[in-house]
Amino acid sequence: MKQNVLLMLTALLLALVAALMPTGALAADDPLPVFVCVGGSNMSGGRSKLEGLPQELKGEQPDALFFDGTQWRRLSPEKINGRGFGAEVSFAASMSRKLKLQIGIIKHSSHGTSLDTVWSPGTPDSLYWELIHKVEAARKARPITIVGLLMVQGSGDAKDKKKAEAYAANLQAFIQAARKDLKAPNLLFVCSRLRAGQPKDKFPFAPLVRKAQETCPAFVDCDALQVGADEVHFTAQGQVELGRLFADKLQGMMNKSESPH
Repeated sequence: MKQNVLLMLTALLLALVAALMPTGALAADDPLPVFVCVGGSNMSGGRSKLEGLPQELKGEQPDALFFDGTQWRRLSPEKINGRGFGAEVSFAASMSRKLKLQIGIIKHSSHGTSLDTVWSPGTPDSLYWELIHKVEAARKARPITIVGLLMVQGSGDAKDKKKAEAYAANLQAFIQAARKDLKAPNLLFVCSRLRAGQPKDKFPFAPLVRKAQETCPAFVDCDALQVGADEVHFTAQGQVELGRLFADKLQGMMNKSESPH
């Protein structure tokens, strides 16, 4: 009788451990599917508040890792940003669930950026080259495969007519350079299109940037996403929805690339 009880307890313990283990966890020597998140203030997410996250997105995600510049760690909003959060949080949760795999996130963003200079591959010491170096460091930490790149950027270029007019060409140059320098010729690229209704006094050339973003291989429509009083920066709710839109878009692109032609 006592032996049967012990066997039952052991079986229950094993079942509990299996239930708690991440279903898509990869061995350390298996290539981790990685998605790169780049952009400006709305990718940084400093205007959103961590307490605005839904409960299921708070804390560590068992099926998502992020690279902190030195090592791969379990993804959590607090560890990535310190304050606020961007689209990467809900994107990682949605994408890992869709793929049924553990995924990785490499994020690189800053406030007040422009594609014309700050993110330009042609500008030495730009955020672009910081990103490339960060990805190289991530590769040294463990095997990875770069699958997609998500960009949330554009307001900085919408302030200047010359930059806005050059946005389409700069965007194509960025994509081509990223595929080469990230060693990912089939990199899936998705940008967010600037939300309609940007304050005209601050971003008079937003329509030009919006139109340019529509030439991107794929874009997500942000017009219905919730923003704060400045009509520019996404709230927590807006960030969560943006990440889910990115995941839906990437999944569609991946399914299309895998289908026979």
